[in-house]
Amino acid sequence: AAEKLNCCLFVHPWDMQTDGRMSKYWFPWLIGMPTETTMAICSMIMGGIFEKFPKLKVCFAHGGGAFPYTVGRVSHGFNVRPDLCAMDNKVDPRKYLGSFYTDSLVHDRGALRLLTNVIGEVS
Repeated sequence: AAEKLNCCLFVHPWDMQTDGRMSKYWFPWLIGMPTETTMAICSMIMGGIFEKFPKLKVCFAHGGGAFPYTVGRVSHGFNVRPDLCAMDNKVDPRKYLGSFYTDSLVHDRGALRLLTNVIGEVS
């Protein structure tokens, strides 16, 4: 429905792990949220959502989490272990760079530069 209505979906995590090692130091918010954002991006890519809905507009919170930093690793894993990664989508994750948005809430100039270099910049 969102694609048909030309709406943009904003993906923001909330249900982070809060027990065990994550129970201290505000880790669910400092580490958990960016991790969940990364999982959301990878799940949508590898699950074939962007192939099934090519005009779907999605914006991910927290500058895309770790995805801008780990896209090389994700792409490499996808290509060397297609038996584990390319089960639902045969398209390299790098192809989707520029096809979704992120916010710029990264709290660091260097991280913002990396984000715009990898994901792109929209004014």
